[in-house]
Amino acid sequence: MTKKRNGKSSLPGLSSRAGLSRRDVLGGMAAAAAFGTFTIISKRAEAADALRILCWPGYEEKDVIEEFEDTHKVKVEFKIYIGGEQMLQFFGQTQPGTFDAIISDAEYVQKLLARKAVEAFSTADMPELANYHPKFRDFAPMRAGEGKVYGIPTRFSFYGISYNTDYLSADEAADWNSLFLPKLTGKVGVFDWYLPTMGNASLAVTPGNQTPYDISDAQLASVKEWLLKLRPQVSMFGSSSQPIVQAMIAGDVYASPTGDLDVDLKLAGYENFSSTIPKQGGIRWQEVATICTDSTKKDLAKEWVKYMTGPKVQSKLVYTKAFKARGPNMKIVDYWDADQKKLLSYVPDPEHPGQMIVETLIDRSMPRGLPAQQPDTQWIEIFNEFKTT
Repeated sequence: MTKKRNGKSSLPGLSSRAGLSRRDVLGGMAAAAAFGTFTIISKRAEAADALRILCWPGYEEKDVIEEFEDTHKVKVEFKIYIGGEQMLQFFGQTQPGTFDAIISDAEYVQKLLARKAVEAFSTADMPELANYHPKFRDFAPMRAGEGKVYGIPTRFSFYGISYNTDYLSADEAADWNSLFLPKLTGKVGVFDWYLPTMGNASLAVTPGNQTPYDISDAQLASVKEWLLKLRPQVSMFGSSSQPIVQAMIAGDVYASPTGDLDVDLKLAGYENFSSTIPKQGGIRWQEVATICTDSTKKDLAKEWVKYMTGPKVQSKLVYTKAFKARGPNMKIVDYWDADQKKLLSYVPDPEHPGQMIVETLIDRSMPRGLPAQQPDTQWIEIFNEFKTT
């Protein structure tokens, strides 16, 4: 997953405000990758009445949480994780009631619900949902059981093709099969996680499938065949986006089905990188805010969830030091300058009049999910064979 500026950037507005360098960008990504073992405590440590949240990096940053703390006169403590399995591990290692809220990858809401870790809540008092892109107002991963809402989207982005424009054209990047081009042999970097990579492969062999994780055994066999065909093109598997970005800067990787790596690269002054979602479709990740079943501060936890739906806080959340992403509240643009809108694709799409580029990408992408017709282990075995072949 992509989680993620200085006088050298070609985006002056961004550079002056953010004030980070190439070293800062890469260092920040490294720090994000290492956050998993730390507890970050906002303001005073070990406050007895603190709201405690288990989350991905970014939510704990001062610009994101300060207004909530000031408004509700409360301390907020964060336990940071990297990856859904680590989230489940941290949650399972703590006493019931330790956490009041969890930021979860959308597909992991089902796993949290299976553990009775989160509970449903009403969205009737959340007016900002009306400003959400339609695909984030009500989508399957938020719901379970009787169709009740268990989570509200807060942040998202894409797993398309990130590429070096010196070696791959925009037209070539618009087709997953371009990864097989001879010029990319040994020049493809892959994120070392089965869900996004196999989701994209599923779309490559079954274009436009709205449920790329709900496929037959025959379709899964085609996914395996596509991955094994891709293997000679792959030079590295990155445990996060950071090593893939470094390999792209060094010229060791020309393209990666990891998506959005160009955002950090452009902020760091590298203009010869871009990204897109191929015509067959690509995977979209999204984080959702949930309320813990055993919380003793559910009303306050819900106020935090409601707070996270606002455009102002989302404009900061998706632009943290940890990483860059996108926000589902489309009013987010009211809090950005022209450079930020351009960088994150909240600008008119010349090929689709009447909508922004980010809306086109949303339309072309499908939510990351969990295998529906086979056990997770069967998909993981295929991915491991892909890696070791």
